[in-house]
Amino acid sequence: MTERRRGPSGWVGCQLGAAALLGLLWAAWPACAQPDLQTIDTRYYVLHTDLDPDGIREVVQRITLMAEEYHERTRGFSGAVNRRLPMYVFRRMEDYVLAGGLPGSAGVFTGDRLMAVAGPATTDRTWHVIQHEGFHQFSRACIGGRLPIWAEEGLAEYFGEGIFTGDSFYTGLIPPERLAEVRAAIRDRKFRPLAFMMHLDHQTWNQEVGQAHERAGYNYSQAWSMVQFLAHGEDGRYQDAFGDFLSSVSGRQPWERAWERVFGSGGEEFETAWREYWLGLSDDPTADLYAETTVATLTSYYARALSQQQRFETFEAFAAAADAGELKAHAEDWMPPDLLKAALQRAPRYGRWSLRTRGRPLLVCERRDGTVLEGQFRLANQRVKSVEVQIRAAGQRGR
Repeated sequence: MTERRRGPSGWVGCQLGAAALLGLLWAAWPACAQPDLQTIDTRYYVLHTDLDPDGIREVVQRITLMAEEYHERTRGFSGAVNRRLPMYVFRRMEDYVLAGGLPGSAGVFTGDRLMAVAGPATTDRTWHVIQHEGFHQFSRACIGGRLPIWAEEGLAEYFGEGIFTGDSFYTGLIPPERLAEVRAAIRDRKFRPLAFMMHLDHQTWNQEVGQAHERAGYNYSQAWSMVQFLAHGEDGRYQDAFGDFLSSVSGRQPWERAWERVFGSGGEEFETAWREYWLGLSDDPTADLYAETTVATLTSYYARALSQQQRFETFEAFAAAADAGELKAHAEDWMPPDLLKAALQRAPRYGRWSLRTRGRPLLVCERRDGTVLEGQFRLANQRVKSVEVQIRAAGQRGR
């Protein structure tokens, strides 16, 4: 059971104590103080919340794609969700705290339910915490809580950095500011040796979290950096082996034996490769992926407008209608206005934008290196059925 608050050295955990304590707090929550929570059965969760209708729709959209991304990324070693998982999202901090949440925090997984506080409006921090804590809940339900702590927390942070685009959910992103933190920690020797980190147990991790020790923030960043490296480092060199390792551990093989079987005993060589990978990255190594998420997001809104017979001759006309709040969508295809606003603000940094209006409609972003990202979609019965981004290298002809 973990929970994070943003600190100067990354995502710092705050332990609330035993899950049983939270259960007692929940049971003692006075009925007169309880907010009027709606209960909504979603595909993977039972959502209890007092958010307004638009807030509920956004949460349902996000947590559904979030759970499907957990499944997709862990399908080699996790089971399926065979029951809807309980999630509570509160509008007011007071209600969240009375239910057992830590004042000043944004969310917590208690060992059973996931609780989060949205406040007047959800933020990137809100979603990072829900995505992180959601993985702990998924891991408990589908993996059995058998992962070593560095892998459990590293994967939770990996999903925490994911980006929701409306019709998809992207993972594997490296925020430039977090990359800078990792590099500084490596250079200043703030991270533990990987061999020590891998032997760290849950009790020590939680003690450092509970004491709000500076080390806790470094632990989260280091665990994330290990998982990110194993999942995507050196053009995916370690990805299959990492999946094999996680599958063996989730199948109750001792992690030390699984690691040696998959990676061998050369721990120093592995640490050297990990360190050189992070120090050798460009300052914005996943800029192309961030650009893709922006194309995917804007394409989702563009497709919805076209599904309602709303036409635009240029990207500038589409953006102007979006700024004015004039984009249309089928009632069942609603998407959050703030998501559109943020995507439009990011768009200029990634390249030149245009629409292809002849033939199959496309939303196009041409990157400065000549790479072209095409936002494509399928419509049926005035609904959006799918959205995807096709990438063409510089000079490569489109269809």
